Amino acid sequence: MSSVGVELGDEVKTDQELASLESDALENQLATAEANLLSARIRLQQIQEGASTAELAAADKAVVSAQAALDTATNDLDDLLEGASDAEMAVAEEMVRSAESALLAAQDNLRKLREGASDAELAAAQANVAIAEANLTSAKGLQTSAMAGVQSAEAVLQNAVNTYCNTHDHLFDICDDLADDFSIPLSNHQINELNDSIRPEEEPDPALAAATGALIEANSLYRNALTARSDAQAAVDAAESALASAQEALDTLEEGADPEDIATAESAVTAAEQALKAAELQLDDLREGASDSAIAAAQGAVNTAQANLTSAIEAKNDLLAGADQEDIDLQTQQVQIAELAVKQARENLEDAKLIAPFDGTVAAINIDTGDLVTSATPAITLLTPDALEVELTLGETDLPSIKVGQTGIIIFDAIQEKAYHLTVTSVGLAPSVEQGVVTYLATAQLEDLESEADVRPAPGMSGAAVIVTEEKPDALAVPNRAIRRQGQSYTVEVLVDGEVITRVVLTGISDTENTEIVSGLEIGDLVVLPGSASSEGTVEETDEEAEELPGGIR
Repeated sequence: MSSVGVELGDEVKTDQELASLESDALENQLATAEANLLSARIRLQQIQEGASTAELAAADKAVVSAQAALDTATNDLDDLLEGASDAEMAVAEEMVRSAESALLAAQDNLRKLREGASDAELAAAQANVAIAEANLTSAKGLQTSAMAGVQSAEAVLQNAVNTYCNTHDHLFDICDDLADDFSIPLSNHQINELNDSIRPEEEPDPALAAATGALIEANSLYRNALTARSDAQAAVDAAESALASAQEALDTLEEGADPEDIATAESAVTAAEQALKAAELQLDDLREGASDSAIAAAQGAVNTAQANLTSAIEAKNDLLAGADQEDIDLQTQQVQIAELAVKQARENLEDAKLIAPFDGTVAAINIDTGDLVTSATPAITLLTPDALEVELTLGETDLPSIKVGQTGIIIFDAIQEKAYHLTVTSVGLAPSVEQGVVTYLATAQLEDLESEADVRPAPGMSGAAVIVTEEKPDALAVPNRAIRRQGQSYTVEVLVDGEVITRVVLTGISDTENTEIVSGLEIGDLVVLPGSASSEGTVEETDEEAEELPGGIR
């Protein structure tokens, strides 16, 4: 259960939602059905409108592709039938030679790994290490000299800067920059400014020109020293790397190959052997020519390609011709099926809601949010105080007389002071036998219930009902006990001039108290009723039936 929207005692109206099941799956089913319907409708519209430009272009492309595939398959078949060319044979032979060389190289490498390094190889590796060590020592010496050169050049440049900045008419911006942040060497821009300041046309002071030239020369020497130091560092790095490589090579030779290297080499030999075998087989195939199975396979490929081309051409022609009525009818059926699926999905989604079938009052709630329920679960009980139904128990002799639509009254044991009208709504034919007594179940609807009454019938009450099975207005009736049977006739005793006379009468309908007299009596006759303690009995005047409970089945 997803939700329960009512509580005990709530008044609900017809079509009001009472509770709902979890509906995520049903909503997904509806969305899927709607998507399928949309797809079916679009497909139907496409069929009715004919092929689009894009579809025709795709069909043309499919035909071209199928033709190309057929050409390729045909050429392959022709090549097989014609045999290998000289160029193909040459390529195959070269592949065999290459495979043989690769196998020899792999086998030689494996042999070397298994045998280990020779004395000559070890000596060469040791010599390489010694050379690398000597080169590193030399490079470090050059590096030391280069670093000393940088320090010396930097001191010379510093002195040149001081001399220049103490000279009259020097460039103040350069000296100011150096005073704020002394960074050497000088930039190219600063060097250009210095050169411009001592051009002959500027007629520079000789002392300034000399100081400027010395500064430019010192800056150049310092730059060269920096370059030499950088080159020396690179040489040291290269020498260290060469020494590490030489030492690693020597260590590898001295240690010999590890099992992993040997396994890798063995795998390489196996792969080379397989490659050689494959190359030799290919060469043999070319020399022997195509086999019957290869020709059959190539012919099958041609047949398949031809069928695909035919199918592509037919599909293109179908697009050009447009859809026939059979295709339209078939797709129309698909749309109808999709519409039914949407309708069913919507109904299933609606069925996830428990809807009140009539106005009533919530009398019981047997479900709660989160419960797992089935169709047999009595979820909610609704009472209808204004539309009560009565269950009637009929005897087997009463059953033939009771019909749907007949009316009557009922007096409940708990409400003796009032009789309620009812109408028979159903008559059951399934018997119920209890202690040898056969009964049948009928139902009736109570009529004219007063919703504002202080006392009114409630579910579960029992009572006695009378159903009118037949009515006859203005009937002449006498009490049942006044009628006697003599042979095949019925008689009634009447008092005439003080004398009791027996009359033969013809009876009509009757109930448990009175019987209709069709003939033999008239209104006003005095009927003698048998008494319980007097032989003389009781006299009762015949009259039209008095207003009381209607006759019928009780």
